[in-house]
Amino acid sequence: MFTRADKILIVVLIVISALSYPAIRHLFLGGTFVTIEVSGKERRVVRIGLDREVTVKGKIGDSIIRFDRKGVRFVDSPCEDRSCIEAGYIKDEGEVLRCEANDVTVRIIGVDDKGTKEKGIDFITR
Repeated sequence: MFTRADKILIVVLIVISALSYPAIRHLFLGGTFVTIEVSGKERRVVRIGLDREVTVKGKIGDSIIRFDRKGVRFVDSPCEDRSCIEAGYIKDEGEVLRCEANDVTVRIIGVDDKGTKEKGIDFITR
C-alpha cells in the first residue's frame, strides 16, 4: 500500500514536527501569563514555564525577573531593602510581587487551557 518513499516521507515529517515544537510552543494559548508593569504601565507579558530572565528598567534602575517552572521572582533590583527579592516565587493567578522603590509590579494573570481568560485583564481590550 505505501511505497518505501512514502514511509520515509512520513517518518521525516514526524521528526520535523517533533523537533519544531520547542520553537513554536509559545504560540499555543494554554498556560499562565505574567504582566510586568512599571509606574502603572504594562511593559511586558511573559508566559510562566519558559526558562528566562527579563530585565525591566524601573524608576531607579534595572530589575531582573526570573521565570521558570517554579514560578516567577525578582532576582535582582536596585532597591536598598531587597524585600522584593526576599519575597520568593509566586505562581498562582492573582498573586503579585512589587518592588516599591523601583516601582515595578509583577502580576500573574491566568489563562485556562482553552485560551480564554478566567479573571483579570482581557488581552483583546489591551
